[in-house]
Amino acid sequence: MDVKVISVFAGCGKTTVGEKYSNVCDLRSSTYRCDYSNIKKEDYEKMKCVKERIPNPDWPNNYLNALKEAINKYDLVLVPSNEDIRNLLLENHIPFLFVLPSLDSRDLLFKRYQNRGNSKDLILDVMNYFDTWSRKQEDYSYPIMILEKDQFLEDLLLDLNLI
Repeated sequence: MDVKVISVFAGCGKTTVGEKYSNVCDLRSSTYRCDYSNIKKEDYEKMKCVKERIPNPDWPNNYLNALKEAINKYDLVLVPSNEDIRNLLLENHIPFLFVLPSLDSRDLLFKRYQNRGNSKDLILDVMNYFDTWSRKQEDYSYPIMILEKDQFLEDLLLDLNLI
């Protein structure tokens, strides 16, 4: 598979893979969407979906520039599954793979979000996406893959020989 950018649903292991493999970049979007300059690294997950965050006026151009730099520097770039990010990829003709968890992973993901300290609002938003997004390839104009229950992104990437 010839892909450099992978859009991955929350809680499937982007951060783990990004921290474990030096040729992989986990390009989080929150730090480009909002001003996180006064946020401690350990509070990052807690700040997602907090209404008082200060929007970054350079969004989404700042993220697109960082993405292009990461594509040139890394073998793989992992990005969130947010629809606006997927649209940004499409608008800029950046090919990507969309990775979603299987429907039977709902309870497992819910517990992951709680364990990492995500806010209730964020968990509700993410679970709504989980419940409403299609897992059918024909519903997307780009390739998708579905993780099996208890499968993490790293397992998929190893199976595909991407890491």
